[in-house]
Amino acid sequence: MQRKNKGDLISVGCLLLAIIVAIYISTSIVNKQIIWFDEKLALLANLPDSINPFFLFITELGDKLGIGIVAVIVLIWLLIKRNFLGAAILALSVAIGNELNKFLKVMFARERPDLDHLAHVDSLSFPSGHAMVGLVFYYMIAYFMIERMTSTAGKRVVIILTALMLILIGASRIILQVHYPSDVIGGFAFGYIWVFIWILLYKYIKKFKLKRRG
Repeated sequence: MQRKNKGDLISVGCLLLAIIVAIYISTSIVNKQIIWFDEKLALLANLPDSINPFFLFITELGDKLGIGIVAVIVLIWLLIKRNFLGAAILALSVAIGNELNKFLKVMFARERPDLDHLAHVDSLSFPSGHAMVGLVFYYMIAYFMIERMTSTAGKRVVIILTALMLILIGASRIILQVHYPSDVIGGFAFGYIWVFIWILLYKYIKKFKLKRRG
């Protein structure tokens, strides 16, 4: 119980941080203010060109095709495990989250960085869809994996690998010169808020179903 309570506290703490970050970046963009870490983290765009192929591959993991391929595999796994609720929550959270991201992009109407884009882009800049939708998607997968695991070490490995993947996806958008750092960090913030809501919904429905069976 203590570990569960500690985990819940960490989740709520991350939620509060995500809300603060989302509000700060959003208001800064609306007021056309300079975001202090954009210039510092923009140095990632000056890395050697030789690393671009690696980050072009990484960025695909947060794109429609990459997410689509992984989604098919994960949904099949969830259905085999008879976690029909999990499969529905994953599909809906990502699909609706993607539409929410499009809405936010139009609402903030932030143009892309005035740089040579090293990856194809056809939408506005804030918040980054790769960061926002990617976080929702891979966080949900990690959650469902950890839910079935008993090994603490195994859970830590899943958490570390998921965090590393998301960091690399986010970094790829800056390195490939298609996003400001604040687009990526804001995308992660909105993504965490969104995934937190869906995990709460998943837990509530699951608990409700167990009560009805009891």
